[in-house]
Amino acid sequence: PAGYQAGGVSPHAAANAATMFASGPPPGAQPSPPAPQYGGGPAPGYGAPSPGYGNPAPGYGAPAPAYQPPPSSAGMGIHSPQQATPAPLPAVHQPYLGAQTGGVAHAGRPVEPWKDPLKLWMFVWGAIALAAFATPVMTDPMAFQWDAIIHGEGKMKIPGLVWASVGLLSIVFAAIPMSTLPRGALAAVLGIAGIFVPLAVTAFPPWQILVPMIGSLALVSGLLVRHEYVESLLARALVTVGVVCTLAPYLIPEHGQIPLVLIFKALLSGGNHMEIVIVALGQIVLVVLCLLAWMPGPATAGAKVFAWAVILYPILGFLLTLLGNGHIGDVISKQPGAMVAWAPGVAYSVLVGYGLATVIGKQLE
Repeated sequence: PAGYQAGGVSPHAAANAATMFASGPPPGAQPSPPAPQYGGGPAPGYGAPSPGYGNPAPGYGAPAPAYQPPPSSAGMGIHSPQQATPAPLPAVHQPYLGAQTGGVAHAGRPVEPWKDPLKLWMFVWGAIALAAFATPVMTDPMAFQWDAIIHGEGKMKIPGLVWASVGLLSIVFAAIPMSTLPRGALAAVLGIAGIFVPLAVTAFPPWQILVPMIGSLALVSGLLVRHEYVESLLARALVTVGVVCTLAPYLIPEHGQIPLVLIFKALLSGGNHMEIVIVALGQIVLVVLCLLAWMPGPATAGAKVFAWAVILYPILGFLLTLLGNGHIGDVISKQPGAMVAWAPGVAYSVLVGYGLATVIGKQLE
């Protein structure tokens, strides 16, 4: 019709369009005549289809998709389509104090830090306890630990049974799939049973031996907790209780004499069996150094190192005493079981230390 140009757009319609960014038809598409602007409804001839016609005429189906020009078409004029590019979002930075606070809080409350070490040490020290149990007590005549179970009378069977049972169950509980908390509780129960059941059924030791024994267990577990939970006051309290209990026999007078003073006199006199004096002084120094656990966090104060030093110190004391007595070659050849007499006690200490640390740590997460 008159007024239509080759581009399919009437100048009059383009001037009166609702927006100046209207898109033209794609190249090659049949142009659809625009509806002229009238004051009322649509232009005549562009309303609903006439009765009797089910479908509109060919070429008047679904409208063709809007033409999207290539990026190079930008800047072709006010009638060219423009594609708005969204502005990049500004980077969001966490506040420094919030990030620092979250990091410190997470570092001070680790989740199950002994999940894997607990299983490992239960395997290792359970195997060491069983190997020591299987070592011959003497070679002439040949005798083993289980001979006391077979031929022992009454309650004399119990220490050997507890020794073997704790070693075997430690390996079994480490192998069975279970969560960390019950595994730690079972480890602590095994270690406590290994220490105190034989004492309860045989001869109960004097307080000078019993109190440091309890103190060493509190000391080891407290140091392990202090290493992981650097802000824990409970860990520091356990370490302090362990130090006090371990030092009590050296500081409380006995028969009018302070044992610590007697140890220094023996050191200055340089008499026989100096290995006993060295072992006692070494233990005192080690236990006092454990009070470094009161160092403020986030420093670990070497707590884990001190914990293992307390655990393994009986081995050093045993070897020094054995060397001081002499004839170590005869002991190895004739009484090999005496060389591993330290094994069950150290294994029990590891089980109690890591077991109690796991139970306590679960409450601090």
